[in-house]
Amino acid sequence: MGAFSRSRRRRRLTPVLLAALALGACPAAPDSPEAQVRALFAEAESAAEDKDVADLKRLVSERYADASGNDRQAIAGLLTYNFLRNQTVHLLTRIHAIEFPEPRRSTATLFVAMGGAPILGVDELARVRADLYRFDFDLADEGAGSWRVTRAAWRRATADDFLP
Repeated sequence: MGAFSRSRRRRRLTPVLLAALALGACPAAPDSPEAQVRALFAEAESAAEDKDVADLKRLVSERYADASGNDRQAIAGLLTYNFLRNQTVHLLTRIHAIEFPEPRRSTATLFVAMGGAPILGVDELARVRADLYRFDFDLADEGAGSWRVTRAAWRRATADDFLP
């Protein structure tokens, strides 16, 4: 695959990458690491739907690096590009797992549907022609419960992935 094709694919997926941080809250102790990670996801969902690149960039670690060669600045640039191309951003997210292999490190797998119209549930995925993705994130507590994304990987998902 050529560099142009990889670059174009990264541009299409990057808004989803950071928008995918957004998740609804599940019960967890208010100050627990899981609650802090979920709060980051909820903040990211709001920022993505508002197309607020500055808020999303703040949730990405200075140490961010992914397999596509993106760093924090590249992610911000790709988000800006894609938000300019899309009039609206609407998300439907599902957590598959949040784990803590070390006290200050978390991994999360989630599924994200991104569309140009509100997505009220899984049964609407076909109607709104949403793009469906699976994301695997690494996050780090960079001090005092300030969790940031340090790595992300993504691939296409199916509507079945969104079912419980």
